[in-house]
Amino acid sequence: MGLNSPWGSRGELCKNFGWTYDYLLWGISWLNVQLMVADAVRIKDLDTENNGESGSDEAGGGKVEHRELKTKEDIKNYIKGLI
Repeated sequence: MGLNSPWGSRGELCKNFGWTYDYLLWGISWLNVQLMVADAVRIKDLDTENNGESGSDEAGGGKVEHRELKTKEDIKNYIKGLI
């Protein structure tokens, strides 16, 4: 989470999940909390100097295509291309 102390991490968990601090300490096992954090969705910023290429070998890394979908036809053609 990138926070500086365990208390900051706990506060961020409570904020994100809508939990009370009491629930975090006594209502859910710490193992489940760690698994939820490990499986949480993450957003990776694009490197603007490489024209949208992340430069990593991770799954989903590489070139990112930007498409402008203005009409129904654009959307239909895009979806057909995914199938």
